[in-house]
Amino acid sequence: MYQFYSPNMFIKIFINNLMFALCLYQLVLSSTSMSNARRYKMFAQFMAIGSQYFYLCICSETLDDCNTKIERAIGNSGWYTCSAQIRRDLCMILRRVQRPNHLRFYQGMIVISLIYFLRVIKISYSMVNFMRMKGAA
Repeated sequence: MYQFYSPNMFIKIFINNLMFALCLYQLVLSSTSMSNARRYKMFAQFMAIGSQYFYLCICSETLDDCNTKIERAIGNSGWYTCSAQIRRDLCMILRRVQRPNHLRFYQGMIVISLIYFLRVIKISYSMVNFMRMKGAA
């Protein structure tokens, strides 16, 4: 199932990155020649794309936070006083939750997190600045 969704998510992430950058480009560079109604529409589209992308990154962070909470709960539960079978089961769960649990695709090549979201914003601004410099020359 993991491999089934991976190509679709790669396309979704790529298109989100591209739409974010292009909307930012249109807002920053062509805002003087737009009517107010069109400017508000572009701003609303940019906010919708940014909010949707931010929500995806926050959901990934929430998954990782829940993993950390499970790890702490098992550590504080006094699991070492339980029977051997329960200890074995809890150790298996503990091994699983000790790794980060962000959404990731293509064997960790794309890891969705707030850090990734900030990278997308920085790259988008770099692209806008590059296009601004290219247009000025």
